[in-house]
Amino acid sequence: MIRNLRTASHLMEQFKRRLFALEDHVFEIRHRIDVGGAVSHENLVSTNGDSLPHATAYNAVWCRNLRELFREARKTGVAFRNFVDVGAGKGKACFYASSAMSFDKIVGIEFSKSLIEIAKRNQTRYRATNIDFQLADAAQYLLPAGNALIFLFNPFDEVILNAFIENNLKHFGENRSVIAYANDVHRKLLTARGFETLFRSQTRKISLYGFS
Repeated sequence: MIRNLRTASHLMEQFKRRLFALEDHVFEIRHRIDVGGAVSHENLVSTNGDSLPHATAYNAVWCRNLRELFREARKTGVAFRNFVDVGAGKGKACFYASSAMSFDKIVGIEFSKSLIEIAKRNQTRYRATNIDFQLADAAQYLLPAGNALIFLFNPFDEVILNAFIENNLKHFGENRSVIAYANDVHRKLLTARGFETLFRSQTRKISLYGFS
């Protein structure tokens, strides 16, 4: 009985993943953008030799996970002025943010020049005027003024995450910014640095954090 339940659960999860992949494919076709595929850690190109060893491979986040994170972000009641994707890759989360919520400014930062070039090519097709892709290192990046929804798709390890938080403590102290974290493997660092868990899905490994 238990084995049958596990098999059924596994098959259901596989079915869901296929649906998620189909949704992502439709999103790309609809907006005429190329955000799929994977780039291994070894193939990332960056001039920052200090941060490169701490980076993870590039993979595009599922629209399904973005949709749930945005839904939960709305429940916080925070009026988000900006959306910042830290480790933007090819720009998918920024394009999704443009279609899902109203932001004054959408910023995608990425330390890999080759990925940021793809993101900028995608932007010429998507044609949103409030998206700005920047070649920047999260370890030195300072968040813009105003409440921001900050997205992370596990772009780096706890070393860079800690540096990013440390550099932006003033911002978090002065604004009601929220971190939306997908594949949240280093979430304990956030709570250790004074962030409160606003939402978490154990199944999808996604979460929201506000500075307490």
